[in-house]
Amino acid sequence: MDELPESDRLLEFPHPREQSTLVGHEDAEQRLLQAYLSGKIHHGWIFGGTRGVGKATLAYRLARFVLKHPDTSTSQAQNSKSLFIDPEDPVFKRVASGGHSDLFAVRRTYDHKSKRLRREITAETVRKTTHFYTRTAGEGGWRICIIDTADDMNKTAANALLKILEEPPPRALFLLLTHTPGKLLPTLKSRCVSLSCAGLDDRQLATVIEQNLPDVQLPDINELSALSRGSPGRALALLQGKSWTN
Repeated sequence: MDELPESDRLLEFPHPREQSTLVGHEDAEQRLLQAYLSGKIHHGWIFGGTRGVGKATLAYRLARFVLKHPDTSTSQAQNSKSLFIDPEDPVFKRVASGGHSDLFAVRRTYDHKSKRLRREITAETVRKTTHFYTRTAGEGGWRICIIDTADDMNKTAANALLKILEEPPPRALFLLLTHTPGKLLPTLKSRCVSLSCAGLDDRQLATVIEQNLPDVQLPDINELSALSRGSPGRALALLQGKSWTN
């Protein structure tokens, strides 16, 4: 049976939940790491930035770290210099497979009737997070919801999410990804911490391209960077002559 298309996957490349490396966003990663290790991390975060810049990769990187280190007081957690988790770690593998019981992804779903992805995230999909957070964490730690993207929520869905954010359950994290932070409901933004994910520089962009398309002749990186606006996702799509909206 063929796998269903995923609205948050770029073309045929590995899904962000499968990515073990993060290129760029060092400041954002350190901010998240220190916030978590402080033991007082805010329950809601908005990752804003250009489409394809690496927001989802960063979100899953944080999710894995939190699920791996539910107790921030351990020496292993406190001595961590980044959010990296070894790809051979069982937590990494469960997240990569989409099978970790304490991680829930909210995204546009597949409509079997029309045989295509729905155009928006519905309130019904968002309300499933209520059930997710009412049950006990499967591994006794945190429960994490990644919304990719908040831009795809219709108004009813956004209001449904707002109700959950207003009274968050304990040890819950909400990671909202957005390409257009300015268009989110002000009430949503007021209940979250905003984190900006800037475009990659030429060197970083070249690194991502070489990791994903090692056999492609790299064109003028300055021109490609300008065309892609520092977004590796857009750059990879351009190099393959493909559209990456789905």
